[in-house]
Amino acid sequence: MRSFLSGLGAMGSADQPTPHPLLAELTGQTVIHTRVAARGTWTVTGRGWVVHSRIQRLDAPALAAEDPGSLAVTLRDARVVGTRIQGAEMLGDGMLRLVLQGPAGPLTLSTVAPWQVEGPRGALLQVAPKGEVHAVPPGPPVHASPERLAEHAASRPSGPELRLLERAEGRVLHPGDVVEVLTAAGALDEEEFERRGPLLLARLLSRGELQAGWVDRGVFTPWTLELPQVIEHIGATWVALGGSTPGPDMIAWFERTDAGRASLGPRVDGARGAGMSGYNSPGVVGGAR
Repeated sequence: MRSFLSGLGAMGSADQPTPHPLLAELTGQTVIHTRVAARGTWTVTGRGWVVHSRIQRLDAPALAAEDPGSLAVTLRDARVVGTRIQGAEMLGDGMLRLVLQGPAGPLTLSTVAPWQVEGPRGALLQVAPKGEVHAVPPGPPVHASPERLAEHAASRPSGPELRLLERAEGRVLHPGDVVEVLTAAGALDEEEFERRGPLLLARLLSRGELQAGWVDRGVFTPWTLELPQVIEHIGATWVALGGSTPGPDMIAWFERTDAGRASLGPRVDGARGAGMSGYNSPGVVGGAR
């Protein structure tokens, strides 16, 4: 706890980077989404971390000739999505800088205070307009507590869960399939997708009817992580992305297991399909995230 509390209070000189363990967590993560709304800009990583501020701007030699107005991060910004965070630092004047690496070369994302970095299990690093720092370390699991896991494992398949299992015939699933199943079941607002999506997957995974993993060159490979880690990752990253946003190349891929096939009864003969291409890992495992 001391390493987090030591960051409280005002920072040092304007050009002097101030290290922090929560910022260090961002290094190595891949950006999977950006969104912009009236309340600001959000940059989301594959491990469920979010940088939120009023405006986020880009700087790189290749962008020098662009109009200054085009340097702001935009919705699903192709210049940012897919880049890997090489480093993160906050300066004494409250500015946050992320060094990104992508196919087009290095890129810097910066934002002035106030800003906050949110992570899984309630982790929070917040900088006020005058540079005061507030930090909260990660707490206990939010989506994968022992009580919730036991409840999921003892549950019985719901209608939407069975329909999702039916979709897995001959293919692997992604979070967008969950969104479509919930839409067909009457989900309307973003909060409902954010609540029901991770819950539906947690129940299926806890009963052993789906397994999570990644896809590379058309081949599905299950993760070797423990179930609580998988469920916590899915829940945290879904919430970070928000509502009905999750889709392909986000969070994880899912393959139906023998138990999932058995839950459907004689309606499915059980051919297991090949995976889908282009996604290695959301950042928990594998080399691409």
